[in-house]
Amino acid sequence: MTALRKSNVLILIIAIIVFLVTFMFDFSKQDSSSPSTESKIEYKKPTAFKVPKKGLHTLIGQTEKSVMNQFGEPERIDPTAYGYQWWIYGRGTQKYLQIGMENNKVVTVFALGKDLPTAPFKMGEDASDIYKKVTLNDSLTLTYKQAKVEFEFEEDELMVKPLIKFGNHWVQLYFDHFTNKLVGVRYWTSDLLIKQKPYTIVYRGHLDNPPEPSEQEWQNIDQAEEQEILDMTNIFRMNHQLKPVELNDPASQAAYLHSKEMNDKDYFSHDSKWQGSLSDRLQKQGVDFRVAGENIAWNYTDGISAVIGWINSEGHRKNLLDKRFTELGVGVYKKYYTQDFIQSP
Repeated sequence: MTALRKSNVLILIIAIIVFLVTFMFDFSKQDSSSPSTESKIEYKKPTAFKVPKKGLHTLIGQTEKSVMNQFGEPERIDPTAYGYQWWIYGRGTQKYLQIGMENNKVVTVFALGKDLPTAPFKMGEDASDIYKKVTLNDSLTLTYKQAKVEFEFEEDELMVKPLIKFGNHWVQLYFDHFTNKLVGVRYWTSDLLIKQKPYTIVYRGHLDNPPEPSEQEWQNIDQAEEQEILDMTNIFRMNHQLKPVELNDPASQAAYLHSKEMNDKDYFSHDSKWQGSLSDRLQKQGVDFRVAGENIAWNYTDGISAVIGWINSEGHRKNLLDKRFTELGVGVYKKYYTQDFIQSP
């Protein structure tokens, strides 16, 4: 069980200062939830913060027809493990957008491209300027179907992916702590926030968990997340004036088998006792390469969170931004994520 942390303004201020100077950490796993019987402090709405009348956040609650009228047919529709589907728009451009649709309603929106209306936040904006607009809390409390739920934030989460009350909904801001710039924005309904649990939670009462996907559903979800991870990787490279990487199917098979083996054998490492090193695993799939690099992640709630984790981890980031790499294999198996980058001969 994760212990509750009490709000402490001094700690929060110190954490922000540390982040803005230089804050080093590495992501490898996502926290889980635990029940609690303690009372919680209610979230206080930030003062002098106005939600704009226009922007992507207004999509929340809109129908499929309304979205189609504004954006047209999605380039791809991806399943998720949480009951909604991602409508994908703007692949390979600065208008890259994922719109989450469930029961004919938008329940979440993820914006990664720079040319998208995310006011009052702007892609590439400095973290210090954003902190002047919003109030950060080390915990937030809400009531959901008679259950009292508190989200707890670690210091690195506050600095890299803070959650903020945004009108009737929520906004999650994704920062690149190496540049102190905003790189992504995601809007959530309260219902989906509780269902997906992107942070550690403690709660009083009963919370329903989403149904476990079938094996076939997991396969479809994994393949969809592989595509999304490729898309997000190339947007990140584009933001750093690098060429996109092309999908390499044999490398993707090597990455998938490694993710599956880590799940089945219950370990987390680049080296396999059964299949060897990255070089060994790529060679077994017939992949020709001059240079190779690998990123792995475990227990994130989705591919978006995994990519944000890699961006904010120095070693993983180097692979994402290595100009030598020309191709990428992506393999997802449930909560395990693998990227195998290669420079072709």
